Amino acid sequence: MQIMLKGSVEMVQRCAWANTGGQLLRDYHDHEWGKKVKDERLIFELLSLEIMQAGLNWELVLKKREAFKVAFDNFEITKVAAYDAAKVEELCQNPAIIRNKRKIRAIITNAQAITTLHLAGTTLNKLLWQLADNRTVINNWEHAEQVPAKTLFSKRVALELQQKGFKFVGPTIVYSFLQAVGIINDHLSYCSFKY
Repeated sequence: MQIMLKGSVEMVQRCAWANTGGQLLRDYHDHEWGKKVKDERLIFELLSLEIMQAGLNWELVLKKREAFKVAFDNFEITKVAAYDAAKVEELCQNPAIIRNKRKIRAIITNAQAITTLHLAGTTLNKLLWQLADNRTVINNWEHAEQVPAKTLFSKRVALELQQKGFKFVGPTIVYSFLQAVGIINDHLSYCSFKY
């Protein structure tokens, strides 16, 4: 793919997965994926989307992202933490989102777990970066096949989150989540968006 930059033509190379779908997937790759996220609300949103993606494809989740934001009150943590059984049923009837009751309940439980962290004087953001020794894990994979689905690090983070009351956070979902929030940089070595 070619794009114009300041009057010149430059070849843009992306991670292979970013070219498997439409513009929405490419835009996510180019402008969001792997960039450091410090905003607690956005971290919660991305964790929630990763949970919803389990067993499905990421482009489908991105297509429903705006509907998720509406359905989940823009992922405002305190609002989601207060959802009751009636709200769960309402969400399960919403055709604009993925209506998996187990995933919906996990998102609510995770909002409650984040609220507990806040009451203890910390944040999910701080916890994640502490577990990463306050540095980005930068991998230099040449091929998509080399990128693991999970690592010892994602297993450790998953266990810590589970111990703090988080749900639906196995090491594979956590690995993908850590990539999304920029704690793990898995842009392939040739990718124009590697930093």
